[in-house]
This record gives sequence, structure tokens and C-alpha cells, in this order.
Amino acid sequence: MRWFSWSLMLVGALAIGCNKPVEDTIPTQETVTETSGMSGSADSHAGHEHAEGEHDHGADGHAEHAEGAAENSEEATSAETPAAEEGAAGTEAAEQPASTDSTSNTNAAIRFVADTKLRVPTMMCPYSCWPKVKETLAAQPGVEGVQLASQEKETEIDNPVVELKLNGKFDVSAAIAALKKVDFDGAEVIN
Repeated sequence: MRWFSWSLMLVGALAIGCNKPVEDTIPTQETVTETSGMSGSADSHAGHEHAEGEHDHGADGHAEHAEGAAENSEEATSAETPAAEEGAAGTEAAEQPASTDSTSNTNAAIRFVADTKLRVPTMMCPYSCWPKVKETLAAQPGVEGVQLASQEKETEIDNPVVELKLNGKFDVSAAIAALKKVDFDGAEVIN
């Protein structure tokens, strides 16, 4: 009976797995790298914690990350095939244009023109701080879109500016107060 239970759990885990897309947790496509270069110790500032250890998507045991890497290499291969074979390779290459140079760092994400910008000086990491700030600001009335300003390095936030696209009445002081409630003090409007 125990073997049956373990087998059923294994089949369920393989069939269902973790269905949360990577795009919901990482700000842009250029921040998805094999390793993040983060130190092995936990960073703590302004009352919130950062993840510990290496942030290696390819070897951390998450099936969706490994499958994503396989799909990316598949897309790069399908871009080099002739047009007659491209239909047989699948529709993934048609949905996202593949880069011919696999080492190029082009940003494939479409960015909007910001209506207002907030500087959040205590937001320092793209893996735990940024998702929390994004979620907090997206929940504010009048906010249509939230994006992180362009960064020089993929693995850290060197420009802690959040760009907002607005669609109605937006209360800046309420947004700053909401950020303060989740331990991101010192936020200010910069435009």
C-alpha cells in the first residue's frame, strides 16, 4: 500500500508540478540567467529577508526551469533550420523570435512609457524585493502597469526606480504608505 501511495504522489508531482510561470517572479527576460552570483548568506535590510544560497535555475530541481532552458535551446536550433523544416519544428519559434547569437543580452520584453516614476531606495534584489514592490503597487487604484527601470546588471538592482502606467486617479501618498507597510521605507516620486 505504501508503494502505491508513493507511486501516486510521484505521478501527481510529475503530471501537475509547479505551474507558476517564471515571468511572474522575475522582472525581465534578461534577468533569467543560469546563476545569479548571489552570496551564500542571507541579506537583510529594511526589515525584509533575501533568499539564501545560489539561485541556479538549471540545477535547483524545479522542472519548469529546466524545461524552459530546453525550450530556449530548441528555439535557437529551430531558427537555424530552413523554412520547410520550420513548420515541423513547432510553433514556439513563431511565437518568440529566436536570437542567432545565444550570448546576446537583448531585452525581448515590451516596455511601456511610464506616466510616473517612484524611487524605492530599499529595493535591492530582483528575486525577493522587486516582486513584493510590484505586487504592492499593482494593487493600488489607478495603476495599470508596473515595471522596473532598466538595470545595468541582470542579477542586482542598481537603479531602484519603479515605472508606473496609470489609468485613472492615482494617489501617490497612498502608494508610498503601502510600500512603507511592507518595509520599503523612503520611497519618493522622481517625476
